[in-house]
Amino acid sequence: MSRVPTELDYRLAAELDHAREMLVTMGDELALNLDVVAEHGLTLQAVDIVGQMLGHIANVVRAEDRYAAVERIGMCQLKAKLAA
Repeated sequence: MSRVPTELDYRLAAELDHAREMLVTMGDELALNLDVVAEHGLTLQAVDIVGQMLGHIANVVRAEDRYAAVERIGMCQLKAKLAA
């Protein structure tokens, strides 16, 4: 189903993108410290996954065809949750 994204949709997506960028920066900085990586490697992976999720959700929010945007998501669990 096609629709015209609103200005609010674009602003929401931009904020999600900004949050994702902040997470990426934080994760990159933490990953430079080998002690942090050794101690919190799984947590750093979770930060990366959350960033990916935010990016996908931002794409859905700004899409003209949100259902098609959901179908393009490569993360199976997120895709299943949004398609339900």
